[in-house]
Amino acid sequence: MVSHIRLENTQNYKQQVCLSVMTGLYGCRWKRYQRSTEPTTKFEKAWVLLVAVCFSFIIMFLYYWVMAQNDLADFNSFIYGELQSWFNWFMLLYILTILTLIYVGILVVLAIAHGITGRQLYLHWVHKVPVVLILASCIIVVIVLTELWKSEWVLVALTLQVTAPVLQIVAVVILTVLAWPLAGLWWRNHQIACRCISLIAYTILLLFVYLSPLIMHPPCVINTVDLPAKPPIIAHRGAEQLAPENTVISYQTAANYSVYGFETDVRISLDGIPFLMHDSTLARTTNVHEVFPNRTDHLSESFTWNELQKLDAGSWFLQRDPLNKLKYVPEKTREKYKQQKIPGFEDFLKLGVLYNKTVVFDVFKPPKGHHFRHNYTQLVVDMILASGIQQEKVWWLHNESRSWVEKKAPGFVQTAEGWLDVDEMLDENITNVNAEFSEVNEDDIRLYAENFITTNIYIINTPALYSIYWCVGTQTITSGACQDLYDIKAPVWHMTPTAFLIVSIVLGVASALCVSAIFIIQRCRHPAREVNPESISLHSPRHFASSTNKKSDRELLYRTNEDTMFSPAHATGKNVQTPSNPKDEATPQTTLEEEPPLYQDDLDAIGVSSVAASVNMHQEVKMQLD
Repeated sequence: MVSHIRLENTQNYKQQVCLSVMTGLYGCRWKRYQRSTEPTTKFEKAWVLLVAVCFSFIIMFLYYWVMAQNDLADFNSFIYGELQSWFNWFMLLYILTILTLIYVGILVVLAIAHGITGRQLYLHWVHKVPVVLILASCIIVVIVLTELWKSEWVLVALTLQVTAPVLQIVAVVILTVLAWPLAGLWWRNHQIACRCISLIAYTILLLFVYLSPLIMHPPCVINTVDLPAKPPIIAHRGAEQLAPENTVISYQTAANYSVYGFETDVRISLDGIPFLMHDSTLARTTNVHEVFPNRTDHLSESFTWNELQKLDAGSWFLQRDPLNKLKYVPEKTREKYKQQKIPGFEDFLKLGVLYNKTVVFDVFKPPKGHHFRHNYTQLVVDMILASGIQQEKVWWLHNESRSWVEKKAPGFVQTAEGWLDVDEMLDENITNVNAEFSEVNEDDIRLYAENFITTNIYIINTPALYSIYWCVGTQTITSGACQDLYDIKAPVWHMTPTAFLIVSIVLGVASALCVSAIFIIQRCRHPAREVNPESISLHSPRHFASSTNKKSDRELLYRTNEDTMFSPAHATGKNVQTPSNPKDEATPQTTLEEEPPLYQDDLDAIGVSSVAASVNMHQEVKMQLD
């Protein structure tokens, strides 16, 4: 009679903490017998693909938010206009994106680790639910951003002109590193169709990344001698990141950074005084809710000049710190913010004269019923001419009454608001274009330059965007981050075309050689299919051989023979009576107890990892007992 022997005295479990953590975190498989090496089911492969798609979405969103920091203030202002409550929504979404990326990234790393160690993939529902929710949220956010903030996708495309070469290098490195686990999986996979599809897909992806420099036209790939001059900076509403926008101290701060000019927005008060204010109401940038609580939502033009002077136009900046830049402002300067009033347009012009700066401004037409709705242009022009500022320092953007303004002040720089056809601008004697980055492209800027039309691009707040328009050759840019851009000595990066070509070729060849070497090494590490006893899992389906002549791994694992079955008497040390009749030895025992299957727990307990090794161990123990 034979029985399964329990080698209790020789148990010596191997601590496999890393494997336990890996399979436990990914699929809640914390037990040894749950760690299977059977092929991953198609259903779980689909989940791996879904996680990869989700990870790609989050990477895209992280890049989006990083680049959208250029318009952080506009984003928060837009949300404020909708909710009438101030909060840094941009930073909240930015942090949520980073946390989500960390979570999904951990799942991706765990999935790759499963492939490297040859473990079966099983994603627990605890992870499946969040992955689905994250993917659905990403799709919804894309739709919302496309509808409400379409210009930011243009911004993302623009910044790719600078970051694409760097991203290409990163992609080559990542694909080269991923070749190691992919090659291991490829050699262990014995399904020809699967191997062909995966190899073709990986090869196509590699070739696309290798050849992507051929379709890139980064503006900063330019010979040093052809690099245009650094474009001067026009301060958008003053130094709006360091001081309350459209205040005297904001323009004084901007002047300290050697800006080329000042930009503002002009509205007409109820009694005909032009003043500086961007928003249609006073709620965001003043304490109108305290002074005039019943008029919080009233239009800015509905207040008289005396009423406007009762408002505090600086304390809001201290309370909100909208761009988290207040920490760079000295305490003495902060105290001055509390004393700021809404400036008149005349004060703005005096600052232009004092600092010898170009002035750029938008004039908003008063609402219906306003006393100066029909002659506001004349009010503004008369004030400019009376200020004593040089006409060549004034950019006139307003389209209404442009011909009348040109006759009255022929020295004004006639400037188009946004893109216009070259012929139309030449007919109207327009010599300058003030356009948002989403309105004109590189070809437009160069076409304007060929026709002696200068270009100003707004709003440029990041070094990456600034570098693009520097290399393109725009004449000026408008920025709210003059403190960050004024001391930049060169574009973020620029490279000669020859150097760019050499780097691309060397990088591609080196990566191709590394990938080839990795596949060869992995072939040597996986010369043939191995019998692995850990192919049993509670969650995995049972696979049986399709032919009776071919034994599966599981059959080999459960195979029993005389060398691996022992008498219980040997195991317990008791004497066993032998039959007196020799024939009884040959008589089949009807009470034979078949040995239970040998699980991986038993193999791990005695320090072995394969069926062959376990057989040898049983033989040694049998000899000792005999």
